[in-house]
Amino acid sequence: MIKQKSNWKVIVVFITGLFLLNNLILAEETKKEEDKEKTLDYSSETSLSLVLVRGNNQNFSFSFDTEQQLEIKKLNKIEYKGKFIKANSNGEKKTEVYYSHLKYDRKILPRSYILGFVRYERNKLAGYNYRLALSLGGGGTLIKTDNLNLKTELAFGWNNENNTARVEVNLSNSSSIWKETINASFISSLLTGKLSYKISETSKIVHQETVFLNTEELEDFRINSVSSLYSSLNSRFALKTSVQIVYQNLPVEGYKNTDMFFLSSLVINI
Repeated sequence: MIKQKSNWKVIVVFITGLFLLNNLILAEETKKEEDKEKTLDYSSETSLSLVLVRGNNQNFSFSFDTEQQLEIKKLNKIEYKGKFIKANSNGEKKTEVYYSHLKYDRKILPRSYILGFVRYERNKLAGYNYRLALSLGGGGTLIKTDNLNLKTELAFGWNNENNTARVEVNLSNSSSIWKETINASFISSLLTGKLSYKISETSKIVHQETVFLNTEELEDFRINSVSSLYSSLNSRFALKTSVQIVYQNLPVEGYKNTDMFFLSSLVINI
């Protein structure tokens, strides 16, 4: 009887040990899965907007823009941003704006990172067929609190632009307007500052200022100013009202130097 009781004790201890070992294995696998999930952090912000445009582009139209971000192990971030505004009236183009960039950030300090990006722009109604840029630089967070966040970036790079310049020429004693294509490549600098201020639990103000400078012709600079007011409906949807002003100190000949965009948007967050 004593030997039989001992055998039962061994069996109970053995089964208990297997049960604990199985739980430890499951816990370790769960931890690995959670750690794996933490290595990738994806977010996106997509806006569908009604747009009122003033300047070289003239119309009331719709626009679409999206910003996709993938963060890897809290050190690397890949960002894609795309935007277009397009409208026709009586078969004539009144608004046609395209913009996209692909950007990579690599964190080197808790608040600092190096960056590289490629950017493409097109706005034929403002006089340019395309603008292409490849840039390298760095950025950092200057202020970071619960309600206030201020970031700045500085980059230098190579630009290639194809502009359509309107010039008057004399052909057989008659005046006409020609379109002359000017291809130009140059070194540029780009300075960006972005301020985000949280007004309440459901609303915030975001202002971004971007200054572009042609380092080979200092009078050729551009300023892009965007101010936005967000109001969250829930965790996925928000309303946004924005004003964007694009100023070119040396616009393409025959075109205006300022474009203004007034946007009323529905924002979808993931």
